[in-house]
Amino acid sequence: VEVIGAPAAGRTYAIEITTTFSLEEDPFALRTESGGGAPLELRLNGRPVPVPIDDIRRGRPLTLEGTAGVVRGPNEIHIKASPPAGDTLDNGVRIRLLEDGAAIADATIWGSHGALVSGSVPFSVAEEGKKHDH
Repeated sequence: VEVIGAPAAGRTYAIEITTTFSLEEDPFALRTESGGGAPLELRLNGRPVPVPIDDIRRGRPLTLEGTAGVVRGPNEIHIKASPPAGDTLDNGVRIRLLEDGAAIADATIWGSHGALVSGSVPFSVAEEGKKHDH
């Protein structure tokens, strides 16, 4: 679902990602000419967010500064990340959305027994002059 709304003007946003595992291509993903099987997919309001996969390290936050696409009102971050094949641990990805350096959304998405970690983090951005609803 793609959210369409007015941009949240005058604010800067960043998405912070922290994994509890090393990333690996999804061995079960459909492969096409355009790729497929990427170890991590991140979307903001339905639009892909580029992530430097090589910079992601287990347990270390990666901050994507200058994230565009946040709108006033409801928003959603969706993540899909692939743990190493054969992993049987419970794995998680922590997602934080920072507005002018302050966290306005913070959630951890979990996958059980080495499964693909996939989920969404809904959040809302208040209109100018109003407080956040969190």
